[in-house]
Amino acid sequence: MRICAIGLRGIPDVMGGIETHCEHLYPRMARLDDNLEIIVIGRSRYAKSGKLSNVRVVTLWAPRRKGLETLVHTPLAILYARLFLHPDVIHLHAVGPGFFAPLARLLGFRVIGTHHAADYDRPKWGRFGRWFLKTGERMLAKYADEVICVSNSIEARLSCEYPRQKDRFTTIRNGVPPAIFSDRPEEGLLSSLGLERGRYILCVGRLDPTKGFHDAVDAFRLAKPPGMKLVIVGGSLGSDVYAGDLKASAPPDCVFTGPRSAREVRTLYRNAGLFLHPSYLEGFALVVLEALAANVPIVLTDIPPHLEVGLDGASYYACGDVEHLARILAEGDYGRLRCSRRVEILEENDWDNVARRHRDILLRRVPGQRAGEIAAPTR
Repeated sequence: MRICAIGLRGIPDVMGGIETHCEHLYPRMARLDDNLEIIVIGRSRYAKSGKLSNVRVVTLWAPRRKGLETLVHTPLAILYARLFLHPDVIHLHAVGPGFFAPLARLLGFRVIGTHHAADYDRPKWGRFGRWFLKTGERMLAKYADEVICVSNSIEARLSCEYPRQKDRFTTIRNGVPPAIFSDRPEEGLLSSLGLERGRYILCVGRLDPTKGFHDAVDAFRLAKPPGMKLVIVGGSLGSDVYAGDLKASAPPDCVFTGPRSAREVRTLYRNAGLFLHPSYLEGFALVVLEALAANVPIVLTDIPPHLEVGLDGASYYACGDVEHLARILAEGDYGRLRCSRRVEILEENDWDNVARRHRDILLRRVPGQRAGEIAAPTR
């Protein structure tokens, strides 16, 4: 059985929550079943054709203009899959690519969609962009054979808006990346950035207004935690004006590292004094699980996807409340923000279990099966 994944920039080591999700998911799925052949169709600007473990990566051209990437690349990838790859299933990621779910169905594919976030709520989009993304969500809900939601809050909202299709919606949260004890820290990484172990507050994510890094900068400036620095890891991915303004307004003790490799980010997690995620909009924040796996203290906004993680109450503050956040940062000793339910949450969000659930959904009603029958896994 052949599956084509469409809607992500590419793998491996491409910045983005969807890309990280797919990099963890697909190799595990392929290892679960020898009969699965998984092909990721990425964008040549971000990735190269090749193989990641047992997953094939094919890259196609996409426009460099951000607003046109999904609009052009997704139908191109679907047509390429029909003409050259002949998959049984198309797996569309995010609501933008979901716009083309009817095209994939028309070409005879079984279509699975994953709803990662309400992207149309991001302020960077104009009227057409919001319409396109909202319509993409509707097309995904109505025309995909099944829709996987990365949080309960997304599934609940979809079920309310599209009650006739709610039986096709299911929640599978992101998994926790495995602890890699043999992974040695990057030599000299901390010193090259002017950092000391335990003496910095870490934020990870793209430099986008919805991530709330401006709140982190403002709270850090108010708090002035002695001996601490604020470290923000990530690139702009099109939000260049916001990124420029953010850097210009930041105090001297704020360090912008730009995009970093997965190994470098793991090193920064493990040595942080506190992980901060001041986001206003998430589907389900993979970075929170990454910080939890590194066993560092965590503070984050009280938006529903964050609350769904189930951290201790002390780790949450009201979204947008810079003064409250400043009071937390001013404490200096963040030990009380280390999660008491860490082991339980890690067990609940195991990537191998996430891969099994995806595998079972993708294998349902494959060609040649009776309706309602589920293909038996090979092991």
